[in-house]
Amino acid sequence: MAEVPKAVVSEYRWIQGLSITEMEIMHGAYRRDNPNSLFLLRKEDFMEKLPEDFHKDFIDPNPVASDKLKLLKAMLQKRLGNRVKWYDVEYDGVKDDGTVCFSGLEGMFSKTVLDFFKRRIDFQYPLDNTELDPFEQAKEAHESFMKSRCGMVLGRDKILEKIENYVTGVAEDKAVILLGGPGVGKSSIMAKTADEASMRALARTIPGGGDKGWYVFYHFVGAIPGSTDLELCLKRLLKEIGAVNENTMPTDLESTCQIMTSTLSNVNTRPLIIVIDAVNQFDEDQQERAVAWLPKKLAPQIRIVLSMIDNSAPHKILKLRSTKPIELPVTPLDMQSRKEIVKGMLGKFNKRLDPEQMNNLLSKESSQNPLWLAIACEELRVYGVFDRITDKINTLADGLLDLLAQVLMRFEEENGGKLLVATLSLLECSATGLLETELLMILGDEDNLMPPDENDQEKDSGEKEGAKESSSFSAPLTPFKWATVYRALKPFLRPFGDSGEGRLDFYHRSLSKAVRYKYFLNDDDNEDDEDSKDVYYWWHKKLADFFEFGGNLERKLEEYPHHLIKINDTKRLQEFLTKWGTVDQLYNEEYSSKLLAYWRKAGGYDVMETQYKQCLKEVENSFPDNKKLIALRKENIARILVQAGKHKSALEYLQSAMDIEENELGARPERMVEMYSIAAVIYAEILKLYHFIERQQLVELRPAIDFGRKSLKIRKTLSGDRHKFKLGLTLTQLAFNLESWSGIGGTSELSAREAIAEGKEHIKEAIRLFNELGDHGHVAEAIMTRGVLEQRGSIEQLKDYEEAMELCIQAYGEYHVLTGRLLLNTAIYYEDSGDLHKAYGFFKRWRYTTEEIYGYEHPKTKRAIETLEEPTYVRIARQVENQ
Repeated sequence: MAEVPKAVVSEYRWIQGLSITEMEIMHGAYRRDNPNSLFLLRKEDFMEKLPEDFHKDFIDPNPVASDKLKLLKAMLQKRLGNRVKWYDVEYDGVKDDGTVCFSGLEGMFSKTVLDFFKRRIDFQYPLDNTELDPFEQAKEAHESFMKSRCGMVLGRDKILEKIENYVTGVAEDKAVILLGGPGVGKSSIMAKTADEASMRALARTIPGGGDKGWYVFYHFVGAIPGSTDLELCLKRLLKEIGAVNENTMPTDLESTCQIMTSTLSNVNTRPLIIVIDAVNQFDEDQQERAVAWLPKKLAPQIRIVLSMIDNSAPHKILKLRSTKPIELPVTPLDMQSRKEIVKGMLGKFNKRLDPEQMNNLLSKESSQNPLWLAIACEELRVYGVFDRITDKINTLADGLLDLLAQVLMRFEEENGGKLLVATLSLLECSATGLLETELLMILGDEDNLMPPDENDQEKDSGEKEGAKESSSFSAPLTPFKWATVYRALKPFLRPFGDSGEGRLDFYHRSLSKAVRYKYFLNDDDNEDDEDSKDVYYWWHKKLADFFEFGGNLERKLEEYPHHLIKINDTKRLQEFLTKWGTVDQLYNEEYSSKLLAYWRKAGGYDVMETQYKQCLKEVENSFPDNKKLIALRKENIARILVQAGKHKSALEYLQSAMDIEENELGARPERMVEMYSIAAVIYAEILKLYHFIERQQLVELRPAIDFGRKSLKIRKTLSGDRHKFKLGLTLTQLAFNLESWSGIGGTSELSAREAIAEGKEHIKEAIRLFNELGDHGHVAEAIMTRGVLEQRGSIEQLKDYEEAMELCIQAYGEYHVLTGRLLLNTAIYYEDSGDLHKAYGFFKRWRYTTEEIYGYEHPKTKRAIETLEEPTYVRIARQVENQ
């Protein structure tokens, strides 16, 4: 009792004379009748079959121990009831080291334990069958990551103070970017920033929040599955702040960036703080647009804090802008902060360094890097020879990648060798991390675990094309072997979010770089490097072979196409993209961006068209009587083809679907309205290919108007906001097409005047519907269309353009696609009126707006620049400069 501290005696009500095990039973189970406690007691007749030489290992020589044990068992039985159970076990020989073996535990014993844990876990953590919105799931996962990283941020007070002043102080019209190399602590600073901002926003202590208060959005690139997708990140932001809804959600990355730009420059957007960490880690194919959504000038109620590696692609793009962001470099840690980090990390395990050891550790130049320091502390923590800690410190490599390489070498030697290397290589090549179950199945194929050595390279290279590994992935790696590997890697891995799915990935991208350097002979992200491409090929192929048959469809979509693209296996990629399950998952009625992107890698849209033609034939042959399915599939493919610009083929499939619907399915209104609508859209898309209004456009205008009217007739009979919104869109498009009909002079069946009159009626109804929906942006577009229907150069046309512009600025801000269209229309109005100086002003604003929305190289920006380069406007520009 004297050895037990008084505080422990008081806190746990320690009973004199009891052992630690007895006290654990008393405190953890008996006193409070803990429902999570289960006691399995071995039946005493076991001793009868045990050789007498081993009795001493199972019987306490203390004469009172037997009576105490009987009393304890009786007390537990009385207190805990059916949570005390007896089990049978038999003597099963002795190992070479003298350990007694049992048999019989795999029966009642193991079943009792498993069933008990299942019941208690189900009770304490019941499954929630509620379907969470994917964006809401992502938000919760990012919050979990933020909380895990914001705890200990030492030596960063000055940077945090500067960020706080930016967020809470007088409005800046530019973003703040946090710059630094790998491992300097950017993510921790960003997590702390997000956490502090969230708490202060909740408490309403940040000035300038108005009635709604500040909204804080945070996103940590690479922290959870899908977080490296820029489009998903921006869509989540737009949805969280209510800038879009299901009807107005953009369909691709370009339009998403455009809406984001207009939202962040709009003075009517709610007060917003955006924190995005590791911008340079967005997907490689999105790097050019990684900061394209960031306007040159922020609205006064917008604050944006981004982090990135200095001189990365996004940083270089921002440095080229005329309005540059505020840069905050993350400086090395000061000595006191380094000491606090070491004390804190080792102190959690009751370990410490003496002054000399601390000085030796912190004298290394890399100790100013928090990640290096964390890895070094972990190395010291697991080092087992206490009296040689000083030597261990001295041998730690002075450099982040060098230290990580040193750690990886130790892991290989101590913890699984090839299994460990394979685990690291698989995680490095995975697209979104790997589930633990997936890793175990792949690692279970130990005969084909590693790429062939140089002697086998020539043989292997001849088998690359279309060949599959002989491995079957039939049995998982044993838990014992996996435990050895996982125990070593655990400090360097992180489960994604709180999903509980067991998905693993590297804790920090520096480990990814170290793995590339050591096992792929690669010091950059280029997988086509001559020294490493064969190794990358082997691992990507292994993952492709696994996911071809393994994993559910959701996981397969995340991983399988990625690896097929990496190994340029277009045959298997085409096969995968033609499976209807894949099509259903990737298909989007408005724009199937991922599906189309994969087809561009799988051979292009011509190949896609041919493959889907064959798919439709197979559906017709396999299910000849299922007309609903055949019509639906043809409509799906028609929409995909029109998204790919294959208008002629799209119309053929759509017409076939309409024929089936009309002749064999009773022309169901809810299906016909959608098909009429997409037919009108297809013809409208074809009309956009004309550069000027021409008489021959009648070929496409006539069906565009006809299908628009048919869609209109049915849509008016359907109820709900979704149909009301679509009705408004159809009315607006139909009105625009009727103006084009008027522009080419009309025909005997519909004169120019009749077309304009009908168009005005439609646009009047569209304005009413959008007002009812509270959709001010589409009200603005409808009013602009009303202006287009007015006589060119009339005062009514100008009034409509001005009213539409006012509403557009309120809804979208200055930098939006609609703003650009309005500026162009207004410039043309003044050009038609002969006021070229005013026309020049609007053309100039149009050029600035298009560049902000689309970028300098976009065709629409080029068109704006070319307009201002016309001799008339060059002359006016000189006059303006000289005034």
